[in-house]
Amino acid sequence: VFTIDFGRFRAAKGLALLALLYAPLGAQAPASAEAHNQRGAVLGRAGDLDNALGHLEAAVRLKGDYAQAWYNLGATYIKRAQRAQAAGAPSYYGDLDRALTALGRAAALDPRLPNVHNLLGWLYQQVGDHASAVRELRLAIEVEPASASAHNNLGSALVLERDFAGAVEAYRKAVELDPHFVAAHLNLASAIQQRGDRQAALAEREQAARRQPGSALAQALLGHALLFNDRSEEAARELRAAVRRAPDLAIAHYYLGQTLRQLGQPPEAIRELSAAARLSPATAEINAQLGATLLAQGRLGEAIASLRKAVELDPAAAAAHYQLATALRKAGNRQEAQQHFRRAAALKEAKLEFEQAGVHILQGIARLRAGQIQEAAEELQKAVARIPAHPDANYYLGIARAQAGDHEGAQVAFRTALARKPQSAEIHYNFGIALWQMGKADEATREFRRAVELNPRDGLAQCALGKALLKSGAGEEGARRLKRAQELGACAAGP
Repeated sequence: VFTIDFGRFRAAKGLALLALLYAPLGAQAPASAEAHNQRGAVLGRAGDLDNALGHLEAAVRLKGDYAQAWYNLGATYIKRAQRAQAAGAPSYYGDLDRALTALGRAAALDPRLPNVHNLLGWLYQQVGDHASAVRELRLAIEVEPASASAHNNLGSALVLERDFAGAVEAYRKAVELDPHFVAAHLNLASAIQQRGDRQAALAEREQAARRQPGSALAQALLGHALLFNDRSEEAARELRAAVRRAPDLAIAHYYLGQTLRQLGQPPEAIRELSAAARLSPATAEINAQLGATLLAQGRLGEAIASLRKAVELDPAAAAAHYQLATALRKAGNRQEAQQHFRRAAALKEAKLEFEQAGVHILQGIARLRAGQIQEAAEELQKAVARIPAHPDANYYLGIARAQAGDHEGAQVAFRTALARKPQSAEIHYNFGIALWQMGKADEATREFRRAVELNPRDGLAQCALGKALLKSGAGEEGARRLKRAQELGACAAGP
């Protein structure tokens, strides 16, 4: 789970801010970039995103090197993208692309601008470019080492890269920085499970508790490790002690509730889970666990309320939809129950499709590396058949089709991939190579140039662009690009 922190979304303060917010848009139109930035920031916070974007676009037009305005512009595009996603609108990825462009500009102007790399990391994760997400989030931590959000997001990016040991360390740092960061706690628990080695996890937690004998957080984490190792009685003792030390530590109440439920003490479990839900009301998983426990005790009204909140907070939680459907059916509300049963089934099916597509992608990549082009294309086509817009499936399918001489099919696949991952320098570069091999020199040059814009340190892209420019007669820029490629250690080969 990634989190978004818009901490540096800045505007004017006090009465000046209120005047900006409530003034008619046609009145006292801002004349300076700073005034447009202030008005845009205020409108963005108020939820008037379209007008906010208008002012922020004006700010960066008036002052192209205004890093804070570029940051606010990118953050506002993220907000609009999230709104589009919730409504199922097709503009989601377009706004993500605009946010990437704006935040990339902000980072280029001021690489140490707080939170900009954190948001860029979140954006790259959303478009499926996990390696770039990790890179940006490491930069975010370099700029703001005390940012719990950045450490949490790095952990989530590392999970997607299958680096579970690194993810555990990142999440651990996040919860140490902010013990009340419930999402990071839940992410840490999940990463520990995926990493495996329950005994090692317990040993780590025991050592941490010995180093910090008065720490409620260390006790809570030790309690969870004991629970993970099926030592529920000991877990309950540690977690009760943690709750006594820090009654406002939501994660301690949550883990204690889970433990008491396993020990067959439902009333006490409900009490602890209810406390966790009061302390962290926006955490879907806590509400779902509370609802399931209430449902098991026949407390249907309370269960339905908790489970409704869980699916509102996380509409993709299949288990919560199923539990809510069960509770509604028991309460006699069969029509709504069927809606949630269908939603749970659809979510499970989508997850299965995604997992099966992933298997075909991995097999397709292995075939590509083995030089089995036709077999690779067949595997990747199976992935695309399951998820037609899957960016990675289409990207590798584009490579396979290009190598097989299917020029039209390759272009379709590459363009589909770029529609979902427009900021991927890697896809632009390989699409450029394919276009060059097709004899489409101008289009190839555009793709190479875009790859270099997105990643100036990509030596292969610099080399390809340089050679393409030389062949087109643009000798001065071509030579400059080739020199840069050689400085980067590339240019052994080109288009």
